Amino acid sequence: MNPMIKPTIISMPLLVASILVGLCAAYLVPATMANWPAPAWLATIASVFLVLLALLAIRWTIKVRRARHWYENARLQWQQLEVARQTGGTTAEVTVLSVQEVQPTGAWVTINWDQFGYQQPAWIEGKGGTYWPGSVLLITPDPAQVHIGRPWPPTYRIAESDCRAVAPAVE
Repeated sequence: MNPMIKPTIISMPLLVASILVGLCAAYLVPATMANWPAPAWLATIASVFLVLLALLAIRWTIKVRRARHWYENARLQWQQLEVARQTGGTTAEVTVLSVQEVQPTGAWVTINWDQFGYQQPAWIEGKGGTYWPGSVLLITPDPAQVHIGRPWPPTYRIAESDCRAVAPAVE
């Protein structure tokens, strides 16, 4: 699971199942209670729908908690990114669009320079596998690679020491 992608809370199958099971339970449980002692088949069906309703409620709770945790983590990461931007001197934001190959010393990725809208291949040093598609990196641009009035390098190299902060992309 990519920690840089916001988890979804609502999915169509879960929503449809919740509505159908909720309606059935809302009808069958009172009908069973009104006809008590109810036939065994009616009590069994009402019990099954109550259990299904409880399982769906647990699933909704898990999805909401996971999303809440992700939002809190993303907020903290963006605060760290803002602090790094204010204290780091010249910085630029790049978004990792895709990861082609992960190696022990880094990863081959495709990045987008957010300020310029320019996409290019890049090599990110260090901690191979820690950068996911959707990661926004705050980097210190390397003056040896980027010059005003010159073309972009065919492959940009991001040194581990140039990466100041990481946060998930804002949708």
